[in-house]
Amino acid sequence: MAGYIGPDYFCDRERETADLIEAIENGRNVTLMAPRRMGKTGLIENTFHRLRTEKGYRTILVDIFPAQNLADFTKMFAAEAFRSLESSWEKAFSAASTFIKSCRPTLTIDPTDLSHKFSFDIAPAAAESTLAEVFAYIAARKERVAVAIDEFQQIADFPEKGVEALLRGYVQKVPAVPFVFAGSRQHLMREMFTSAKRPFYQSTQKMHLDVIDRGKYHEFAARHFAAEGMEIPEEVFARLYDRFG
Repeated sequence: MAGYIGPDYFCDRERETADLIEAIENGRNVTLMAPRRMGKTGLIENTFHRLRTEKGYRTILVDIFPAQNLADFTKMFAAEAFRSLESSWEKAFSAASTFIKSCRPTLTIDPTDLSHKFSFDIAPAAAESTLAEVFAYIAARKERVAVAIDEFQQIADFPEKGVEALLRGYVQKVPAVPFVFAGSRQHLMREMFTSAKRPFYQSTQKMHLDVIDRGKYHEFAARHFAAEGMEIPEEVFARLYDRFG
């Protein structure tokens, strides 16, 4: 079992979750940095779960780690935006057909579970115009929206020039929408957000994730073991914690 299951299976990060909610509620963009497998994606998912259930937000979370260029990024971002912000696949497809004029959205059905999936066949030359249409769609939403882009540092490797400046410009056009820019290549993320030569310079609040406290982690594990009529002694948990980091 992988990924975010729900708050009952999310360990600690209470302060970090509260800090991220507070930043988003106050309209601040956030740069979230942590090594891979440290739990930054889970933190975003837990925060977004609370924002949806407690505050009425709509949330978009897209992991762009596989993206190789601006067209890839735009495809991923567009698909996740329409999927996340509409209440049904019919409404999502209708909205995509209305707002996206630079390419044709495609809806496919998985025969194994009948789930619906959006995709966008975007030519590289149309990536910028399609991205502008997606941001226009987000700006037109009446409810509160929060966006997270995971592994954001990937855009620095895109072959197109000026992608950082392009995205910074689009983000500035939706000032009511807070963004979380998360990344695991910390040196590159710091350069992107703290260098005066980069477009995102001093545009966000910085957050760093450290390891979860061993005692709190053991309490969390012990509670779930106990729910199944089992136990995990603290010394056993400590060996696992130390061995696997």
